[in-house]
Amino acid sequence: MKTKFFLLCLFLVSFSVIGYAQDETTTTTTTETTPAQKPKPKIWFGPRFGLDLSHFTYDVNNIKNQLGNNYQAGIMLQFGEKLYLQPEAYYASYKSATGAADSTKNFVKVPVLVGLRFLNLGLFSLHLMGGPQFSFQLDKKDNFTGIQTLSWQVGAGADILGFITADLRYTVQPGQTISTQVQNFSLNSTGLNLTVGLKLR
Repeated sequence: MKTKFFLLCLFLVSFSVIGYAQDETTTTTTTETTPAQKPKPKIWFGPRFGLDLSHFTYDVNNIKNQLGNNYQAGIMLQFGEKLYLQPEAYYASYKSATGAADSTKNFVKVPVLVGLRFLNLGLFSLHLMGGPQFSFQLDKKDNFTGIQTLSWQVGAGADILGFITADLRYTVQPGQTISTQVQNFSLNSTGLNLTVGLKLR
């Protein structure tokens, strides 16, 4: 499983770097003989990596331990600037102890988020987002089992230097009101999802 994870990460990073390099090589300087280029469309893409936080912590080693039990790696697209649409796709893996053995479940997760950038200082910006997340469970051979779930995510995040992005999201529990979930929220069982990634063009 670690080999699959490494290969997926390598593929996503390579894809993003190649796309970024191609974009850079097509950029030319405007001269008297070269017409000015049209403004680029407000579209970004890039790899994203994350995990579900079983409990909130600032300890790096604790976060690494949680990352050993669950992780997700994927890619995102973002359309728009201030108000934007952001579909994502992840390969996610979760390990849990069941008796004397460990059990691992894998999923393909597809969040489709709508975001609003409410503070943009150029090299630093803040945003809010929310939307549905579709999860498709995989078997031990990573084939689709037909088991799928729908959940909702809300959260906030920041973009740094224009190309580094990080989000902290909360998965809304089905069948519970928002007020009940706010009252029952605990740092020992957060339901939070942390992702970091790159925004490339």
